[in-house]
Amino acid sequence: MLGLSSTTQDRISPCQFTTKELLPARHAICPGRGLYMNIAICDRYDTDVARINELLDANIKRHMLNHALLDVDTFTSTDELLASPKEYSLIFLGILMPGTDGIEAARQLKDGPNPPIIIFTTKSTEHCLASYNLGVEGYILKPIREEDFEKVFTRLLLPIFPSTHTLNVYSNRLLYHIPVSEIFYIESIGRKCMIHTSRKTYETNMALNHIESTLNDNSFIRCYRSYLVNMNYIQDILDTEIQLTNDDCIPLTLRKRSQIVKLFNKFRISHSASE
Repeated sequence: MLGLSSTTQDRISPCQFTTKELLPARHAICPGRGLYMNIAICDRYDTDVARINELLDANIKRHMLNHALLDVDTFTSTDELLASPKEYSLIFLGILMPGTDGIEAARQLKDGPNPPIIIFTTKSTEHCLASYNLGVEGYILKPIREEDFEKVFTRLLLPIFPSTHTLNVYSNRLLYHIPVSEIFYIESIGRKCMIHTSRKTYETNMALNHIESTLNDNSFIRCYRSYLVNMNYIQDILDTEIQLTNDDCIPLTLRKRSQIVKLFNKFRISHSASE
């Protein structure tokens, strides 16, 4: 079913196309190496090609998917794309193209034995119905906004990647999927929470209590009212603070120290037994 969400400027954010076959046959899970995919970006304007490439790379990093092996080819002509011997899992495709237009190119690609996921990128909404009839999975208006690209990436591409235990939070209006194993600790400051990881720190409006219940992970301990600590990264427990392996120190009350020590020792014993 086609679902269009528009703003007062009649901007499509992007069309919610669905198909029976979401994942083409030309991506593979390589043991020990993650996902391998061939991706094509085809647009008549070099600036748009560069923009899509930039956003794709940013989303791979944002969602901690650096283990994925993506082979990205760029084209400024659909005729060049159609003539390529390589098969693509995903194609970002402009519509108003020199020679064969994007609609006809999509028709030929979808009629092939292994039709790719196609996301149209265009300045106009007039091709939405034709796109849906062709089985095109996504439609993004130019100039391409970061949040529109993020929605398409989350809906169409993120489910393809090998899953890991993640904490899904919004930070600066963007959705991040943070691997729980990379979280050192979470700190509540006012009405916000700071999620400290091995890569960066994320700021979110989620309450600490909500994050704790969402994690539902016995690796985390509430050692202080405003702190949730991953016990995998505890270096030492002193009288009034907990030292982490990244050299950060978390405050600890004397009243809770004995309880924290018991929980930490129990965690270490169970963790050692499972290894």
